[in-house]
Amino acid sequence: MLIEISNYLFMGSLVLLLITCVAKGMLNQGFTKVTGLDGIHGAVTDLNMEHSPKKLFKLQDSSVGRIVKSYFFWISILGILASVVISKI
Repeated sequence: MLIEISNYLFMGSLVLLLITCVAKGMLNQGFTKVTGLDGIHGAVTDLNMEHSPKKLFKLQDSSVGRIVKSYFFWISILGILASVVISKI
């Protein structure tokens, strides 16, 4: 009985974690913010020196920061941890 509850809790928390990462990481910014191409001219696949590494790192850091600040992220992490504790009982 507890194993089934633990399994359902783990799977639900994992789905919530994936949805949170997709929603906070990509859907809030749009295509140009995710790829870092706003204001940069050229093809999407063009990997020339116009790309600023500092700008790209800043975009990646802000995406991770938004995910970590989300309540749903921490709820899903707590759900995963709770399912591991329940399975050990």
